[in-house]
Amino acid sequence: MKSKLEPRVVLITGTSRGIGRYLANHFLSKGDYVIGCSRTAGTISSERYKHYSLEITDDTSILLMFSDIRKEFKRLDILINNAAINPDIAFSVLVCSDAIHRAFETNIIAVMKICKEAVKMMVRKKKGRIINISSMAAKLEVPGESVYTATKVALNSYTKVLAKEVNAFGITVNGVAPSAIKTDLSARIDQDALMDVLARNAIPDFGEMEDVVNLIDFLVDDRSHAVTGQTIYLGGV
Repeated sequence: MKSKLEPRVVLITGTSRGIGRYLANHFLSKGDYVIGCSRTAGTISSERYKHYSLEITDDTSILLMFSDIRKEFKRLDILINNAAINPDIAFSVLVCSDAIHRAFETNIIAVMKICKEAVKMMVRKKKGRIINISSMAAKLEVPGESVYTATKVALNSYTKVLAKEVNAFGITVNGVAPSAIKTDLSARIDQDALMDVLARNAIPDFGEMEDVVNLIDFLVDDRSHAVTGQTIYLGGV
């Protein structure tokens, strides 16, 4: 008789809404333990879900969260870096310095710090899966999106380098770049302009949450150990 698989321990950033919340509920439905975090209070109720209200750019908060994870779960199987901001949609010459700093601190520097702590835990088991949520913006280079695009291009490069650094420890690192999905973040963009951008894709329409879930399920599967250092674009970007 096949033994029941042990529930995985999954950390997802940005779980208060959008893709992060959807992913958290998805892994909970599979019987996994999910740790989520966001700047706001948690909105998911489950005995297998634990939420941290924190700012991911704050080093102390991140270290305390990982300390709790080590004490309670003793391991981390999957990390999904989903939290991101797009603080100023404007032409480059009009973007304020504060918006640039906040975007890079949240979208790439915080991801690097979180990955650092996650890898320390995964190395102990010589196994782990890291997924960084990128964006179609990294390829489409849309006017007005220079700062957000730059953070995602940096994230893609970091994903590739980190994958090479941790492969010997049984850890894979991949990026998932969805097509535009109807979330609070995409709602801030001019919808006519967004549809013009989507028309450049092989699939000229909004993506679905399930598209992201299907790809992530594949990447975190034990059988996908040979897939690493990749950023996979959805929607035919």
